[in-house]
Amino acid sequence: MAKTRAAPPAPRPGLMFRFGRFLTAFKLKGLALRAFRGLARRDPCNSEAWSCIGFILAERRQFGEALAAFEQARALAPEDAAAQFNAAFMLQRLGRDGEAAAGFRRALALDPGLERARAALERSEAQADLAAR
Repeated sequence: MAKTRAAPPAPRPGLMFRFGRFLTAFKLKGLALRAFRGLARRDPCNSEAWSCIGFILAERRQFGEALAAFEQARALAPEDAAAQFNAAFMLQRLGRDGEAAAGFRRALALDPGLERARAALERSEAQADLAAR
C-alpha cells in the first residue's frame, strides 16, 4: 500500500502578512502581491490584506482593480477612516468625483483630523462643480 503524504501546514495569516510587508519593503511588489492575494484567499475577512493589494495595484496604475480591493477593505472595516479614504481616492483617480466626495466625507466623519481627506474632498468638490457646468 502506497503512503500518502500529508499536505504541509498552511502558513499562519500573521506570518503571511509580515512576509508580504517584507517583500514590499524590498520592492518585490509582484511577489508581495501574490503573498497578499494568497492571504486574502485564505482569510477573506482580512481588511489589511485587501488594503495592501489595493496599494500595490494603485502603484501599478491599475486603478479599477485597486478600487475593487479598497472597496473590499472598506466593506470589512467600515469604521476605518483610512479604508474609506483609500476607496474614495481611487474613485477620484477614476474621475468619479461625486462618489469620491461622498467617500471623503465618510472618512472625515470617522476621523475629523484626517487632513488629506479634507484636501481631497475640496479637489473632488471643485471637479464635480466644473463637470456640472
